Amino acid sequence: MIIGKVGLDSSARFTFQSHAHTDHFVSGEIIFATRATKYLSHLRKGGFYREVDFGKKLYIGDFKAKLYPAGHMLGSAGIKLWLEGGTLFYTGDTKWFRLRTAEKSRFPGADFLIIEATFGVPSFTFPAPREAEKKLVAFVEEALDRGKRPVLYVNQTGKAQEVMKILEVHGYTVRPSGTMLKVAKVYSKFGVEFGNIDKEGEVVLRSYRSPNVENSLSQWELTVSGFGELKLSNHADFWELMRIVEKVNPEKIFTVYGFAEEFARILRGLGYNALPIKSGFMLKL
Repeated sequence: MIIGKVGLDSSARFTFQSHAHTDHFVSGEIIFATRATKYLSHLRKGGFYREVDFGKKLYIGDFKAKLYPAGHMLGSAGIKLWLEGGTLFYTGDTKWFRLRTAEKSRFPGADFLIIEATFGVPSFTFPAPREAEKKLVAFVEEALDRGKRPVLYVNQTGKAQEVMKILEVHGYTVRPSGTMLKVAKVYSKFGVEFGNIDKEGEVVLRSYRSPNVENSLSQWELTVSGFGELKLSNHADFWELMRIVEKVNPEKIFTVYGFAEEFARILRGLGYNALPIKSGFMLKL
C-alpha cells in the first residue's frame, strides 16, 4: 500500500521493503530496508537499497520513520511513520513469539495500525515454536530409528534456515538445496552460523510443496508450514495477531493479506474500528 506517496511493501519512488521474501519485493528510486534484507534480496534482485538500523530515526519522503524487528525472518521489519494525522505502524509479515534465526519482534504504540492477516481467523492456532520443535525432532528421530531418511519441505528463504538451526541444536546434520545454502551464507554474515551442513546429511531439506499435495507425501516426508502438517510458522497465528493489536492499541486498524476481511470483521465485533485493504492500495489518513 502507499501512504502519501511512500510505498509500504509496494513499489514507489521512495519505498519500504519489510523483508526478503519475493512476494514483498519492490522497486523504487530508493528502497529502505535493513542491511540483512538488502543482502538477502540481492540474491534474487537488484535495486538501490538504503540500509536502516532498527530503532534509528530517519526520513522517508516527507515522513519521519523508525524500523522495529518483525520477528518473521532475519532482518524483517515493521515501520512506524509520523504523519500529520497521527502515527502509523505497519507490521509487514510478523511473529509474536521469538524464532531461533530472527530478531525478537517489537511493537510500538500507534494511532493507526496496518497488520498482516495471513492467518487471521481463530482456526489458525499454532503451537509455540518450542512445542513445534519437539514434534519436528520426534518425526526425525522416528524416521532415523526406522532406517529412513526424513525429508522436510520448507520455504527456501527463512524457514529452511530456521529448521537448519533447530536441527543443529538437537544434533542432526542436514542436506539442504543450493538456494538454501546461499541464503545460509548470508545468515552467517549476520552471526547466524550453521555447523551441521553435510552433503550426506541425515535430514534432507527440499523446496516447499503446496498444501494440495500434502496427502501424496510418504510417511517420512513432512511439510513444515502454517498451512502444512507441522505448524512451525514464521507468521503470527490468530492469537498472536490479537496480542499485537492489543500491544499497539490503535484507534483504527487496517488488515491486509490472507484473511483480511475475516480478521477485520472479528476485530469490529470486539469493538475495534477495523477495515480490510488490498496490497497496493493508496491509503489516505
